[in-house]
Formats: sequence, structure tokens, C-alpha cells
Amino acid sequence: MSKILFITPRFLQNASGGAEKLAVDYVNILSESHDVTICTSTAKNYVTWKNEFKPGYYTENSYTIIRFPVKKQRNIEYMNQILNQCLAEGDKVSTKDQLDFLTEQGPFCPELIDYVSQNQSQFDLIILIGYLYYPVVMSIPLLKKPFVIVPTFHDEPPFRLPIYRQTYLNHYNYSFNAPEELQVYESYTKNKAKRYFLIGTFVEDTFQTESTFQKFDSKQLLTIGRIEPAKGYPELFHNFTDWKKIRNRTDVMLKCLGSVFSMDVSKIKDISFSGFVSEEEKISEIQKSYLLLNPSAYESFSISIMESWLQKKPVLVNGKSTVMKGHCIRSQGGLYYSDRVSFQRMLDYLLENEGITKQMGENGRKYVIANFSKEVIKIKLNQMISKLLD
Repeated sequence: MSKILFITPRFLQNASGGAEKLAVDYVNILSESHDVTICTSTAKNYVTWKNEFKPGYYTENSYTIIRFPVKKQRNIEYMNQILNQCLAEGDKVSTKDQLDFLTEQGPFCPELIDYVSQNQSQFDLIILIGYLYYPVVMSIPLLKKPFVIVPTFHDEPPFRLPIYRQTYLNHYNYSFNAPEELQVYESYTKNKAKRYFLIGTFVEDTFQTESTFQKFDSKQLLTIGRIEPAKGYPELFHNFTDWKKIRNRTDVMLKCLGSVFSMDVSKIKDISFSGFVSEEEKISEIQKSYLLLNPSAYESFSISIMESWLQKKPVLVNGKSTVMKGHCIRSQGGLYYSDRVSFQRMLDYLLENEGITKQMGENGRKYVIANFSKEVIKIKLNQMISKLLD
């Protein structure tokens, strides 16, 4: 039995998506046959990094969680101000300014870094989740034990800061979620990744009955996940309301599941906001829906489109996300758009061609079962661990 240390900004056992779900999934799989410890923060909310968990050691299921206090809550406006300043200076940006940004980006847990530095010799392998956050960036230069980075890279502004280059040196071990994430890495670094794995994460199959595809008089379009500007929602809302007005479609509605951050949606008409819902409610809403929309340009995997495909529902995604575009092409399970006009045309096509749209949903389900079932991910993950510990 090997001893494995995870380093991740947040660890939430009930995470429903993102890097948090991936971390939980990997921990649960590996703790079946390894001694697993997680170093993480006491934060639940990634926007503020407010301390909500108690610091210290906790035993959960068959693994150990060590939570470290966040010494500085995040101020998003100030963080963006520093980031813009750093980006404007290019390669001439000072180390101090970049460290100021990284501290504000957070979660600022210096005690976590001290623990990793002083205790890494206890572990056989270290797995770091994400490239963007303080615990990962500050831990990497200290590591003397074998490690693998699950970076969740996407082509976003901070990716270009010099301070992040220490998280993507081409002699490191990486686990990418999709071929397009690997392409982002190689395109920016101008280097071929020498040691990498393609894994992703899994989605539980909750499909039980035949699709409710044509059982409703109105057609519900659905989004799932945090509703915020960085996820492309302002553009989506504009495109959808513009399309609905031009086409005079009173039979099509848009429902958004997830918490709202940094946006005022109180004056938005013809779109319903359900807030955070349970897993059961989420699956029920997917089953009621005609298709799923994902407007984000920055995705390294997208749990939501996998959940939709498992229910045989097609997707329409932002084609600026090369990962989601790649999933759609490989699966033949959905379409993608790049601007207002292509959004409207793709939506028209999907609504007007129900037979083809239904086939897309079925294609998507086959794709997820073949590539992202728990059994498939478990095999890939254990193969990675075996190779890294040889």
C-alpha cells in the first residue's frame, strides 16, 4: 500500500462539478487500495476563501484530511486590478507583483506549504489538483518526491503570467482531462509534453427510464453550474433573449441551475433561476429538458455536458472552449457556436430537427459510457499510479 498526498485548494465531499469533484473522485478511488491524505484549505467558498471548516486533522471514510486556515480572504476586484497590471507589464512584470496576485488569488495558506515542505518524505507520491492557485504554485518548487499535476489548463489570462511557468515544465508528470487540454499546454509552451496521461473524471450513470425527449409542450433549455460573467452567462442571456425576440418563440424557455455570483439577474426576463439544487432535482431537470447549454469559454472537462449525455440529451456549447468542442466532435453528441449568429442558427437547427437531435443525445450517452464511466476512470487512474511508482 502506497502513501499518496493530494494538494488541492478546496476539498468538498459533496462537490458536484469542477476540479473539486475530480479531486473527490480520485481520492475515493485511490483510497480503496492506498493510504491517502489530503492537504487543503478550510474554505468552502472559492470566491471569498472564507474559513468555514475547522482547521486540523480529520478522518473521513478511509482517508485523512488536513485543513489549513486561510490567512487572507479574497477581494475579487482588487485581485483583478493586480492581474491587469501584471498582464500589462508582460515579461517585465516583477516577482513581487505576481506574488501579490497569487496571494490574492489564494487560498493563502502558508501553513499548508510549510507542512508539505516538512512532511513530504512521508509520502510515495504527490498529486496536485489545478495549476492556478496558491497551494499548488507554492508547493511545486519544494517537491523532492515524485509528483503528478492535474492542471485543468485552459487558455485564460493568468495562464500567461511568468510565475505559472513553474507549473508547466515539460519534464513534469501531467494528467490531462482531454486532448485539447494537452494542446493548450503544448501550444503555449512550444514544447511536447514528455510524460502525461489522459484520464478525466467519471459521471455516475443515473439513467433509468427512456428519454422524456418529446413529452412536453414547451421546450426547456438548461444550464448547470455557477452563473457568473467568467462562465459566459451575460453573452448567453443576450443571445438567447435576442433569438427569442427575433423568432417569436414562446414555446422555448431557459432554466439556469446554480448559484449566481457577481451578476444581477433580477431584471432578466424569460429566464428562470432555480439556484443550487439537489442531485435528484438536477437529474430530473435534465430529463425534462430538450438540450443543455454550456456558455463557458474556459472548460477543462465539463461535468454538465457528460451528465446531459448520460440522460440522452444533446448539448449546445461555446465553441471557444476547445475541450467542449472536441467532446462534441468525438461524440457526435452536440453542436457548438462562436458568436450570436452561429448560436441562433445552431439552436434553430437543433429545435427543428428532433430526430437528429435525439440521435445526438444517444451518441453522447455511448461516448460517456465508453470513456468516462467509473470503471474506465478507475482503470486509467490505477495504471497511472503504477507507472509513477515503478
